[in-house]
Amino acid sequence: RSTLFPYTTLFRSTNREEKWGSKNLEMGWTAIPTALFLLQGELKLSPVQFNVLLNILLHWWGKDWPHPSQKSISHRIGMSPKTVQRAILSIEDMGLIKKQRTSREHRKYNGRNVYDLTPLIQRLEELIPVAKELYSIK
Repeated sequence: RSTLFPYTTLFRSTNREEKWGSKNLEMGWTAIPTALFLLQGELKLSPVQFNVLLNILLHWWGKDWPHPSQKSISHRIGMSPKTVQRAILSIEDMGLIKKQRTSREHRKYNGRNVYDLTPLIQRLEELIPVAKELYSIK
């Protein structure tokens, strides 16, 4: 077992309430692969980029790609909308997401960007062997 990630087996419980308590789950929860956390360095994501990406993932509820407003992300992370915009552009330039603009008249998206996460998913799949080796995970 890796000393960098020693609690791999301790927290494998699938019962969210057991881990977090029901009060903390009242607003919902977000499933994010551990690989994303372990590989953020390999992906060359800065802390701001990583935080913005997590906030995009927070909005991936169903079959549609996530489409949060940059304003809501900036409010949650306590940074300016311009900083969020730059982070999104850089994540897109890194080839981890594809951004699709929508019009303000669109009934569903109201001008918010839609984020296709296919490139991120594919990149994580490619890097799984690296993560397993780095963290001695079988």
